[in-house]
Amino acid sequence: MSHTTVNCITPFLPAKDFDLSLRFYKDLGFIEVAKIDNAVRLEMNGNSFWLQDYYIEEWANNTMLCLYLDDLAAWWKDVKAINIAENYEGKAKVFAEPHGQEGGQMMQIGDPAGVLWHIREGN
Repeated sequence: MSHTTVNCITPFLPAKDFDLSLRFYKDLGFIEVAKIDNAVRLEMNGNSFWLQDYYIEEWANNTMLCLYLDDLAAWWKDVKAINIAENYEGKAKVFAEPHGQEGGQMMQIGDPAGVLWHIREGN
């Protein structure tokens, strides 16, 4: 097998309510960089994913992503400012505020479709 440089791996995430999920991610700081008929590519600092207007509950509820940051305290401040509990119709959630785990700091949030994000400080 020949080897080549991998430039990026980009997952596709489900959206039960596409407009609500898109607003959620934009409020977190992701920007829209591409669009096709039923999906948008969202990016932050060169890292991206496709948010698609497609939903299967079992898939959404079993999707987890890890986001690694340099400064979890700054991220938490931004998350608190968008008031997830009230601004996303009760569908997005903060499951765990920043706490120590596995030798570092982490938190968990769920998007409006049920996708779980593990947000960790470090790499």
